[in-house]
Amino acid sequence: MFFRLVGTLLPLAIAAAGQTSGSTAAGPLAPDAAQQKKILTDAAEYAVTHEENLPNFICTQTTRRFVDFTGKSGFRPVDLIVERLTYFEHHEDYKVSMVNGLSSNVAHSELGGAISSGEFGSVLKNIFSPASDTEFTWERFFRLRGRQMHVYSYRVKVENSDYHIRVPLRKLDLVSGYHGLIFIDERKHFVHRITQHADTIPSDFPVQDVSLALDYEYTQIGDSDYLLPLEFELRSREGTHLIKNDVTYEDYRKFGAETSITFDAPAAPKSSAPPKSPAAPTAPANKE
Repeated sequence: MFFRLVGTLLPLAIAAAGQTSGSTAAGPLAPDAAQQKKILTDAAEYAVTHEENLPNFICTQTTRRFVDFTGKSGFRPVDLIVERLTYFEHHEDYKVSMVNGLSSNVAHSELGGAISSGEFGSVLKNIFSPASDTEFTWERFFRLRGRQMHVYSYRVKVENSDYHIRVPLRKLDLVSGYHGLIFIDERKHFVHRITQHADTIPSDFPVQDVSLALDYEYTQIGDSDYLLPLEFELRSREGTHLIKNDVTYEDYRKFGAETSITFDAPAAPKSSAPPKSPAAPTAPANKE
């Protein structure tokens, strides 16, 4: 989802109650309060500088959208969207190339249903924004793709949130609090996974149960490796309809005057008919 953030780092609030440096039979010693704060401070610094240090690049974003029409019958594929994502001077641009295996020039903003952008740093920066006054709690260790991770839970209250859930067709714009987990690698203190769940959504709002899971992995662009989105899942509910987007990123390459890119058609879903556009969340907007 698209987030924008301005601000400088402020001291982080760490809710470490109940966490001690004692170990369990299943794992190593938990970090003490000072270590927990150092890990978060490093991660916050990374969140601020990560996006600034990214090069200009292009990649392929593939979105597979699913709907469970009853909430009990299981997800059915409804469409498959391939886009060229250009990241240039810290801004993202999406150009739709194919929909369900057929060439398309529909605008990204006109795709309908649940759409998302901003995974290249803004989501992460929003969590560490001073204005968010985020509460963090060290939870446990976790091994993710062969790396040891510190897992922190976090929560942003609605009064400090700039997280918007929008339903454009109904001209609705809701600010919601949110909570989730962040996975920080033990060695460099970089964030490799984020989960996010919207809170305080009124029961009469058309979109409910909004959540996001975003994974990062090292990817080579030019001669350097960068920690970039690998895949993410966006979920929401509209009435009895459950909505799920599975998004993957591949074919990262440095953007330059000589750059060109081609798109191979992935296997289209069995059902090529687009879903009735659910009133799913679009880009949260943060004021600059």
